[in-house]
Amino acid sequence: MRKKVKLSLIENATTRRKTFLKRKEGLLKKVDELATLCDVKACAVVYSPYQSTPEVWPSREGVEEVVSNFMECSVRERTKNMVDQETFVRQSIAKENEHLNKLREENRNSQIKEFMFGCLEGKMEAHHLDGRDKRDLKSFVDKYLNVITHKIEILTKNGESSSSLPPLIADAAAPINLNQNPNVEEHEDILSMENNHQEPVTARLAALTIADADVSAPNNTKKL
Repeated sequence: MRKKVKLSLIENATTRRKTFLKRKEGLLKKVDELATLCDVKACAVVYSPYQSTPEVWPSREGVEEVVSNFMECSVRERTKNMVDQETFVRQSIAKENEHLNKLREENRNSQIKEFMFGCLEGKMEAHHLDGRDKRDLKSFVDKYLNVITHKIEILTKNGESSSSLPPLIADAAAPINLNQNPNVEEHEDILSMENNHQEPVTARLAALTIADADVSAPNNTKKL
C-alpha cells in the first residue's frame, strides 16, 4: 500500500527539485498515454524555475495546434465543463449530502424492518413508540402487506392455495422506501420458507396496523 503524500510545499530545495523532475516525467507520460489510448489531441506546457523557457509536449507546433482548435470552439462549448473552486466545492457538498440522505433513509428503513419483525416474533419488550415511529411502522407494514398480497394473488392464480403459503422472513436484500409507493413486481422474492410454522403473516401484519395506536414495543430506532 502506497504511503499517502502530504500535499504541501516541500521546504528542502534539493528534494523539491527532484520531486519536480520525477512528477513532470510522470505527467508527460500520462498525457502521452491519454493521446495514444483515447485518440485525442492533447498537449502540456510546464513552467518551472529550473528552466528559462517552458517545456512543451509533444512539440511547440503540437501545442499551438491544440490551443488553436480549442479557441475555435464557441465560448459555451469551451466552458460547459469548467468550474471554479467555489462551484466545485458546492457540487461536492451537494453530492455528499445526497449520499448522506440516502444512507439515512436506508438506515431508517432497516431499523423499521427489524422492529416490525421483532414485534411479530414477540422479541420486543414493552415500550411506547413516538408519533414518527408509529407512522413509519404503519407505512412499512402497509407496503409489506401490499407486496405479500400481490405474491399470494400470483401463487393463487398459478393454482397454489394461499393457506399453504410459508411464513414471511425478513429479506434484508429487499428494502422498501417509506417515502415512495413500492412497485410490487420488484419484490417478487419477498416470500421465503421457514422451519417454524406460525400463523399467516398477513394476519399478523394486519394486526399491527389495526393496533397501531396501541403498539407497545421498545423504541429500537435511533433518531437520525
